[in-house]
Amino acid sequence: MIYALTDAGREEVARWWAGPVERPAAGRDELAIKLALAVTVPGVDVRAVVQHQRVESLRALQEYTHRKRQAPPDDEPAALAADLVLDALIFAVESEARWLDHVEQTLLHRDRTDPHRKAAR
Repeated sequence: MIYALTDAGREEVARWWAGPVERPAAGRDELAIKLALAVTVPGVDVRAVVQHQRVESLRALQEYTHRKRQAPPDDEPAALAADLVLDALIFAVESEARWLDHVEQTLLHRDRTDPHRKAAR
């Protein structure tokens, strides 16, 4: 079976190529929500939550990097597409790891400036 775009489909694809990808105003970020709640709930070890996530993030980064290194060199468009998707995954996990570092530094700073907070955690 052979598929082909209709005229309307070609017009829609042309609009898609020509425009930027829109980002939702407030997307749901499970990790941000988890950490935001963790800092408000007494008894939650926020640093442990950060550390568990960091371990998982680094595991994912290693996996994506390994997959990228293992891919045979190929000039085919499909290989380039797969390589670009892996790059996007790697950059996203690196960004998450940097954000986790930021969260940890923010917690340390607050503990230093408000000794009562540290005792409450």
